[in-house]
Amino acid sequence: MVEIPFKSKVAVIEEYNKPYQFRDFPIPEVEENAILVKVQMAGVCGTDVHQVRGELGLRPKLPIVPGHEVVGEIVKLGKGRTADCTGQPLKIGDRIMWPHVSCWDCYSCAVNNQPTLCEHRFPYGMGYSGQHPYLTGSFAEYEYIIPRAQVVKIPDELTNEEVIGVCCAFRTVVAAFERLGAFGIQSSVVVQGCGPVGLYSTVLAAESGASQVIVIGAPSLRLELAKKWGASHVINIEKTADHAQRKKEILQLTDGRGPDLVIEAAGIPVAFREGMDIVRRGGRYLVIGQTSMEAEQSIIPGMIMQKFMEIIGSSSATISHYYKALQFIKSKRNKYNFADIVTNKFRLSQLNEAVASMAKGLEIKPVILP
Repeated sequence: MVEIPFKSKVAVIEEYNKPYQFRDFPIPEVEENAILVKVQMAGVCGTDVHQVRGELGLRPKLPIVPGHEVVGEIVKLGKGRTADCTGQPLKIGDRIMWPHVSCWDCYSCAVNNQPTLCEHRFPYGMGYSGQHPYLTGSFAEYEYIIPRAQVVKIPDELTNEEVIGVCCAFRTVVAAFERLGAFGIQSSVVVQGCGPVGLYSTVLAAESGASQVIVIGAPSLRLELAKKWGASHVINIEKTADHAQRKKEILQLTDGRGPDLVIEAAGIPVAFREGMDIVRRGGRYLVIGQTSMEAEQSIIPGMIMQKFMEIIGSSSATISHYYKALQFIKSKRNKYNFADIVTNKFRLSQLNEAVASMAKGLEIKPVILP
């Protein structure tokens, strides 16, 4: 029998643009079909940097227990919760992941079958945590999984370091590639950005039959991992800061036509305009890195028409994409060292340092070990 304390240490956003505060929140009784997990590892995401600054557009009521990337170890299962989304039995000690929770009853869920656009979505790490069930973010010792949440069991042979990126970046990329569909064997691909989303885009493009994968980004730490994960060429924006020069290099690599597919994973508004400029005529542009609803970037609408350009947007994912990402890692772990995405480990009390390090671009994926 696992001994469960009455309270959990948590990090809290009490005011935007201020350091995280650390509090003790009550651990709720586990309802029917709910799950209580002990946080084994929580990932720090670029979204966390924007969130604590109040830059996400959506500003829920404070306080918030942040954190949405987590490997959780089951310490208590509510009555009726017996299996994960694939039918695998669940037991105390299993490691699991779970997505934000959709209602499955609204127009987006029930009619359009687009649960990531759910109008009543319950977002882990981004909602109000000053009331029951309190523990709704991963920057904590324990986290509470509400009864209607879907979960997937993590394969026993995979380490926490290998899978932590599935919780946000990789599942996002898997969902985006699924939305994109086939992009043609031996297609040329440019990936803008070499953070976690860019890196997982790189390995998935390389494994999907691309003739070459060109990665644009910085710093060199991330670009070196991009090369290990399938990039045939990298362009360091710290050394090639001029857009015209980057475009020239890309055209030289793509027989003067530009890439068949550009994947925006940079999250920087100016990258969007550059991506439209470099994609070939008749090419496609997959946008998955832009999170701000306030940043604007001027575009030339005629460019979309004259180029016959297709622009695809994608955000977040469902439980199926977590499962597929985990299975991809399981099948490719002897070819790629997926644990390399973790560049630093911090205690929960060091969360402010971890997020500051992420904001400075010193990390690929710092993680919290409560």
